[in-house]
Amino acid sequence: MNGRLAEAEILYGRILEAAPEQADARHLLGVLCGQTGRVEQAAALIGEAMALRPDAADYPANLANILDAAGQPERAAAAHRRALSLAPDAAEGWYRFGNALPHGGIHLREAAVTALERAVQLVPGDHRAAGRAALLLQIMARPHRDAGRRAEAAALLERSVRLLPEDAGIRFDHAAALYALGDRSGAMREFRHTLALAPGHAEALSNLGLLLDETGRTADGATACRRALSVQPGHVEGWVNLSAACETLGRYGAAAEAARRALALHPGHAGAFSNLAGALGLMGRVEESLPLLQRAVRLDPDDRDARSRYLCALLYRNGQDGAGLLEESRRWAERFAVAEPLPRPANEPDPDRRLRVGLVSGDFRNHAFSFYMEPLFRAFDRSLVELFFYSTATAPDAKTERFRALADRWCDAAALTEEELAVRVRQDGVDILVDLASHTAGNRLGVFTRRPAPVQVTTAVNIVTTGIDRFDACITDALLAPPGEEAHYAEPLLRLPRFSWAYQGPPEAPEVGPLPASRNGFITFGSFNNLSKITEETAALWAGVLRAVPNSRLLLKYKAMRDPASRAHLTALFACHGVTSDRLELRRPPAGIHANLADYNDMDIGLDPYPYNGHTTTCEALWMGVPVIVPAGRLQDLGIARVGSAMMVSAGLSDLIAPDADAYAARAVALAGDLDALATLRAGLRSRVMSSPLGDVPALARAYEAAFRTLWRRWCATAR
Repeated sequence: MNGRLAEAEILYGRILEAAPEQADARHLLGVLCGQTGRVEQAAALIGEAMALRPDAADYPANLANILDAAGQPERAAAAHRRALSLAPDAAEGWYRFGNALPHGGIHLREAAVTALERAVQLVPGDHRAAGRAALLLQIMARPHRDAGRRAEAAALLERSVRLLPEDAGIRFDHAAALYALGDRSGAMREFRHTLALAPGHAEALSNLGLLLDETGRTADGATACRRALSVQPGHVEGWVNLSAACETLGRYGAAAEAARRALALHPGHAGAFSNLAGALGLMGRVEESLPLLQRAVRLDPDDRDARSRYLCALLYRNGQDGAGLLEESRRWAERFAVAEPLPRPANEPDPDRRLRVGLVSGDFRNHAFSFYMEPLFRAFDRSLVELFFYSTATAPDAKTERFRALADRWCDAAALTEEELAVRVRQDGVDILVDLASHTAGNRLGVFTRRPAPVQVTTAVNIVTTGIDRFDACITDALLAPPGEEAHYAEPLLRLPRFSWAYQGPPEAPEVGPLPASRNGFITFGSFNNLSKITEETAALWAGVLRAVPNSRLLLKYKAMRDPASRAHLTALFACHGVTSDRLELRRPPAGIHANLADYNDMDIGLDPYPYNGHTTTCEALWMGVPVIVPAGRLQDLGIARVGSAMMVSAGLSDLIAPDADAYAARAVALAGDLDALATLRAGLRSRVMSSPLGDVPALARAYEAAFRTLWRRWCATAR
């Protein structure tokens, strides 16, 4: 004990010469050998001592310490286990065991955590053991998260939190793990716990802001991000998340500025480039946004959402062709649609039985697309089809509850991985699985790569091909996809015998009002489309109309009108085409469906954008008595440039289709020149739409049911 080891070794040797069975001397000589680096000699001596006194717990405990110091964790673990089998209530022994094992592999780390947890149980106030165990769990969780084993990482961190509940860092890691797992409510709780422990935790504030944005509390999310940045102005993710929140709020100028602040701090941040591109695109600056999205994709080629956003952004580019879009979508599929299909499903191959139809979408909420989907689903014959809804919406609302009431079976799928959702679909026995999202937000295309259902379809109302070759059909029609378009789709085309869109106004719709021009003394043209569609080509088209109809005004409404930068961009864009700001009314949307539709009572004639036509907004305008002048899609155009003309053909309003810019302006002049005829058209337009194929929702439902049955019978024929 005084450090005179050479003399001690001689004395131990003499004792053992005189009494070879003296176990303590043999044990202590082994300890001395370990202290002087003779590990194997130490192990041999202590092993002999253990044979002489099998009940001595300190012998294997000291051997374990020596082996651990020598970097032999497996042998050390065996010695620790023997010591603890002899003294199972020795808290210090459990602590030493746990403290030594992390040097080994993952299985030894798990054993270390168990040992440290045992030490904590034996001595509840042992913060040393609790802290060590919590730290180990935190370390162990990281490779699990990196490897995609999110549930295991979250479970490890939950144990860590139980051991050290007052540690803000561990709380934060647990919150992040829960978020990665899709458990938004759990993540919210843990981020708030983190902030209760460390109110200035910038990362927790920033991540809480992102989470609040995703779950529909965007204003609160933006506030949390600003708090993070007041604490740490150089926090890159804080600026990125603030940018996302501002975009959701329609403050696109602020969103762009926040993204630029992030890029000033981190010039290679893919998310910041993506957010900047998104903000500019929503302001109508599409051509500026596309190179930025390309940059984001190059910086982070594994970001599947960024690649999907790029695909969707290409739809707004004038001159984009179907071949290029298919090529880009196939590149997406080659990288991300690589999961192996599940085994062939065991659904009963009865060609005439009631079908289970699964519908996957992130738009079962207050979204423009929902106004098309809800009436269609209501019109399905439930004796023929059973509807299974798989909602990936992260911010459900009152409209979500209306969809839920329509479902035979409902699944909140936002927190499920694509693998988990595929398994759920298989367990539900779905016969036909329908993709309603393609590459738009909330899509779960990876589910379809696994083929959980016998028949899989996507719909052309999404316009962009998925690029995936595991669909049995893309359901479309001859107006959106005329003959020859097969070459632009990765999916086989199944054309309905009618237009694959029908509209029925919501019950909240107000009555059609009198012609605004009668009280105003001038014609008001208008569009309530998003600003991404108001491209340079569209502005030129509409400016031509305003020049052709003197004293006319243009009413534009979208949430971007809350944003000064967006308003300034629009004003400048039209000024370039000779339209002064006094001829523009840039209106902010009111709250509620009734009030939004009532705004059409201030519009005389609607104008459709090009190349990305209006969808729901065009139907709403017609329902509210407003005729819409639409550009005719050219042969080389994508389907999104044919939607407007398809709607007018279906509504029996082909005279509103303009083959070129001159005809577009001429149609406007003709409508504006006869106010009596325009008022008559307005008064009868809703009933005209209701009695046309465009308003015949039940007929569209029958067409879809027939298409589903055709595809199902094909599968049954191959399954026998």
